[in-house]
Amino acid sequence: MKKKLILVAAPPACGKTYVSELIAKALGNVTYLDKDTLAPMLRRSFALCGQAPDMDGDFYRENLRACEYETILDLAFSALRFEQTVILNAPFSTEVRNTDFIQSLKEKAHGLQADLMLIWVSAPIDVCFERIKERNADRDQLKIANWEEYVRKINYNAPKELESENAVDTFFIFDTSTDQTTKRAFDEVLKIIKDEI
Repeated sequence: MKKKLILVAAPPACGKTYVSELIAKALGNVTYLDKDTLAPMLRRSFALCGQAPDMDGDFYRENLRACEYETILDLAFSALRFEQTVILNAPFSTEVRNTDFIQSLKEKAHGLQADLMLIWVSAPIDVCFERIKERNADRDQLKIANWEEYVRKINYNAPKELESENAVDTFFIFDTSTDQTTKRAFDEVLKIIKDEI
């Protein structure tokens, strides 16, 4: 199996963590990174700055978001120096639509003799809303209370430009709409990752 950096991306409640962990368990012996593990650092940053911990607010976007992504990507590339497969679970909501940014990640991965794979996790917005209500996490309360306004700001469409412009080595849309689509997508993506097709 070829060395790979796998980015698992999507808006909240599409199933990123479920898909990432499913793949990590199936492959075994991978480095798995979840951007949410940086949450304690972010909460402390909000508190030190006297700000409410709003991950969708202006303060986060203007002051913390870029640093958070830089940190998790640095960790991923550090791990990729020593590991065959690194899986990074993060929304990448802005980054996936910036082909220059993604191309730079691809070049950096190639510098470590690795391919860059993007798995975009897809689910209908109404399914995401039901999932976000079910998990009932503190970080989601503002989203739930202002759902219509929130989803107007989020692009749930797959970043097809990455596929057409070859910005990544492999681009895969993982449909988690139902148990059946999830199973089918999982079987397909596992074959791709293992270079069996």
